Amino acid sequence: MPDHRAVRTHVLVPSPSAPAAARRSPGPVLPCPRSTGSLIRWRPCILVCNVPRAERAKGVEVNDGRLGGVGGIVPASLAERIRSYHSAGPAWLQDLPELIAECVTRWELTLLPAFEPGGDSSWTAPVRLGDGGLAVLQITVPLPIHHDHVTALQVWAGRGAVRLFAHEPAIRATLMECCVPGLDAADLPPDEADGVAVEVLSQLWAVTLPVAGLQPLAEAAVQRVRVMEARADQFGDVVDPGPFREAAELFTSLPGSTAPGVLLHGDFHRRNVLLSGRGWLAIDPSSMAGDPSFDVAMFLLHDMHDSATTARVDALADRLGLERERTRAWLFALTIQMASWHLSIGDRPTHDAYIRAGSTLL
Repeated sequence: MPDHRAVRTHVLVPSPSAPAAARRSPGPVLPCPRSTGSLIRWRPCILVCNVPRAERAKGVEVNDGRLGGVGGIVPASLAERIRSYHSAGPAWLQDLPELIAECVTRWELTLLPAFEPGGDSSWTAPVRLGDGGLAVLQITVPLPIHHDHVTALQVWAGRGAVRLFAHEPAIRATLMECCVPGLDAADLPPDEADGVAVEVLSQLWAVTLPVAGLQPLAEAAVQRVRVMEARADQFGDVVDPGPFREAAELFTSLPGSTAPGVLLHGDFHRRNVLLSGRGWLAIDPSSMAGDPSFDVAMFLLHDMHDSATTARVDALADRLGLERERTRAWLFALTIQMASWHLSIGDRPTHDAYIRAGSTLL
């Protein structure tokens, strides 16, 4: 007997661009999260999922008004990245509509179209709660590495980060506070962005470390060591492997040369800091315990293709009461790892730019 699961769920979809007289009454005008204040008009409808699991397994997409096809609710660019970056991605994408429907039913949500372009490891969309408030639903791809965003959000309890409303570990689904207007720190001039980093990190690091349950930064750095050593061997006849090996040595020595440290964000880049009605808030942490200089280095990393970024390192370290040398060392190691990644995908010019910038740090 075919495995059918019928799910009735409320979904908001964009209103068609037909003449006003020919349309149904338009839905509410909502500010678009993660935007600079643009408005999108939505109209409500009901979608019904009644798709045999066998059809989903074959990759059959259903786009006829049922919540069964990946194409209807997952941005194409996100689906492409998920398939490319994750071995479990294709199968997870086939199950994703059912996972979304389960969350909508469990938490009584009204689904809005997913964020675009989205991230690389999760499907994320704004939703309406039963009381009409906005929230964000995130469902994460099964990952072969440790990734814990829930512990940090629980400990922070809204201090410097989005509030956690609910979590279902069995399907890696999280319901969180929605940041509106959602401007991220990458849209700010560097001096303003650095001020935001000081404001947010000071709050995140101020909490007491949990007694157990956090991955040590030293443990997370082991994988970085393996990556850098492998790429030094792989590309040693193409580029100078010296910086790759030096980065591997720093990933080994830096985590163990400091006290237990603080509750780290772990992925504190500028697009993971959003403006909300409560001020600037961090999103998407990778909960770890360790050296706070790591978070500062992560914040500057994506600007390191520009050599001018190195002038900001010492100022940020000083403002946060950190050692300049340690912060520079972390940023060097992360910058060289970024350079090696660009080389691994065939982007030699960007690799060279990161290498040049990194060489000014030590």
